[in-house]
Amino acid sequence: MKYLNFLQILVLQKPYLTLWVAALALRLVAAIMVKQPGFVDAYYYYQVAANWQAGKGLTETTVWNYQASSSFDPLITGSLEHPAFTYWTPLATFLTIIPFSLFGVSYWAASLPFMLCGAALAPLAYWLGQLLFGREQLRYSWTMALITLFPGRFFLFWNTPDNFAPFALIILLGLAATYLGLYRNDRWLLLAGVMAGLAYLSRSDGSLFSLALLISFWWRRRTLGGQKGPRWAMLLAGLALAGVIVAPWLGRNWSQFGSILPANNSKVLFLRSYLDFFSYSLRLDAGYYLGWGWGNIAFNKLQTLLVDGLLITFQGLLLLGPLFLVGLWALRRKESFQPFLIYTLVLYFILGLGFSEIGSHGTIFHSTGGLLPFQAGLALAGLEWLGRGKARPQAASILILIAAGVTLYFAFAVNAPAWDSDYNAALILKPWFDLNASPKDVIMVGEPLSFNYATGRPAISQASDGTTANLAALKQYGAKWFVLGPERYAGLDQLYNSHRLTGPGLQLVLADVVGQGIQIYKVVITNNNE
Repeated sequence: MKYLNFLQILVLQKPYLTLWVAALALRLVAAIMVKQPGFVDAYYYYQVAANWQAGKGLTETTVWNYQASSSFDPLITGSLEHPAFTYWTPLATFLTIIPFSLFGVSYWAASLPFMLCGAALAPLAYWLGQLLFGREQLRYSWTMALITLFPGRFFLFWNTPDNFAPFALIILLGLAATYLGLYRNDRWLLLAGVMAGLAYLSRSDGSLFSLALLISFWWRRRTLGGQKGPRWAMLLAGLALAGVIVAPWLGRNWSQFGSILPANNSKVLFLRSYLDFFSYSLRLDAGYYLGWGWGNIAFNKLQTLLVDGLLITFQGLLLLGPLFLVGLWALRRKESFQPFLIYTLVLYFILGLGFSEIGSHGTIFHSTGGLLPFQAGLALAGLEWLGRGKARPQAASILILIAAGVTLYFAFAVNAPAWDSDYNAALILKPWFDLNASPKDVIMVGEPLSFNYATGRPAISQASDGTTANLAALKQYGAKWFVLGPERYAGLDQLYNSHRLTGPGLQLVLADVVGQGIQIYKVVITNNNE
């Protein structure tokens, strides 16, 4: 009984400490469940940080994507090493470098800063509940905090060396600071500006937060009419701070690539399908995209808006998504939610109408973790609105239990079993290549970043645009081996079934079949140049 009384006092009198400890404990549970980066983005940030720690600077040592990588000739340099971040932005790697310098290179060390970012979200969600709904409405604070502890699809991903957890933290703080700066004290706009700078360093679409900040400021001034409102000087000072934060990185891009923005970032505007991004020979520009036809373009945009809307609504809240939509209507005029609504609409429409293919294939997922506490509060508001505006503490508890149950099911039964699939496939290949290949042999595989992580071998990616493109890439990058598994691009089906392929100047000869039907081909140089 004394123990229960102690817990009750701790929860009621020390909610921030209680939530932080609980969140950190759940981050440790996630750490036990996943012990590798698990997907392309995280392997990428990890590799660049490991290369930095090895004295190679900010470099990639695989070619994970022909459209996103730098232009370089490995046959001249004798190495796949080339400058990093011609597509992504660097904050996740910078955060990984810190524990690597303290504890050495390991996945456990890489996870530490991201676990701490993830653990900070629940206590901040509790504070946000008091900010948005008032200190007397504790059911909102607890609902927002506890649903953030069980964040749907984000549960395992907030541990990974990727921008999931840092970006969620940045956006949560940025939206809170925007509200405080517009409706309480405009000095908070300085913090909003700092978050805007960090948001861009975390993700390229983080620049949309700066746009949302400008629109929110304009909207607030407009609604006030002639009354005194937040000062332009504070907004401009905040944006200046954002500029100071990003300027060194933009300078690095200019000196490295001759452009302040990532050199290959704009290509994703012109994707007809997501697979185009993994092509070797396609020229992704306006001509290619407009050649698709206006009918196809319009249909693709409408389809993407539908999919993105479903993702924003359900990926964090899952079964509680419909209540979030009801809450949006119920609180549409509530001042404290204006920055959240504006940022969400900016994200939704610009990704849906501009960057259609990448939005629904991961960008929306990466970018909306910081919106989850707002969505949880709106879900409870929607439930109480349906119940004629009465406070529903018991209903709030049910919402939390549903979120927790579905989140844990999703994490344990859906995400965790597939987490190491690419890593395990690479482990199957490792002993074969240790026996049959030189350590410097370049190997073309389906997912080169996880392969390099597991084996330490130089690797390049397969291309999505057919056998001719793959043969050209093999030749350009001097690859010695080609690995083809049961999961492959459709353009490689014929090779997988026929076991033979000859092209200009080279031939693929089946060397072995290992594991569950993984084919290994030797690349043989020929005199056939037809």
